Amino acid sequence: MLNLPTTCACGAVFNIQHALECQLGGLRTIQHNEVRDVVAQCMREAGHSLVEVEPQLQELSGEVFDYKSANKEADARSDIKCCGFWTNKRQAYFDVKVVSPFARSYVGLKPAQLFRMAEKAKVREYRARILEVEHGDFNPLVFTCTGGMAPQCHLVMKRLAEQLSKKLNLQNSVVSGWLRCRLSFALLRTTLLCVRATRRKRFVIDNNIELAVSEARIEH
Repeated sequence: MLNLPTTCACGAVFNIQHALECQLGGLRTIQHNEVRDVVAQCMREAGHSLVEVEPQLQELSGEVFDYKSANKEADARSDIKCCGFWTNKRQAYFDVKVVSPFARSYVGLKPAQLFRMAEKAKVREYRARILEVEHGDFNPLVFTCTGGMAPQCHLVMKRLAEQLSKKLNLQNSVVSGWLRCRLSFALLRTTLLCVRATRRKRFVIDNNIELAVSEARIEH
């Protein structure tokens, strides 16, 4: 691609694959948060008034889980909590994961295998704790940076589209297409950010205070 660097700020060779994996600069976090916020906002638009982003989970009191990868941290959080999403007055928890199908660790995996592996990782990390301690439901929301969605994510988006269509009095097919488009654009915007944005902090020293104040139109 034109106008792309040959070397990443982290020192590695820069290419599309590396751009979608590199953690330097926080661009991957921005992508995750963008998708999380879009899903949470759509839940609010569907009529759910009790939607919380990054809710803190209750601390454990001696619970033992089957999987070693279960999240046992005292300050553990999921990405989204929504009351009444699946069942009236019951809390539903969701955790977002955006994966790159071009990553080295996924080479040779078919999309179905990739989604299954990513969903299992999230389920092992959160489901038992949320079921046993929070007494709520849990669904992983796994997307690819190219716009794909894992099976459980499809179910959640289908349910969300149904709720939006009832709230807005629109055909379900119209709302479903709009919702997928909205999420696709969120993924596209942030994927381009990972490829094009700078990962290195730039420090600009300008000692001309009067010029800076004038250009910024700062009143004093």
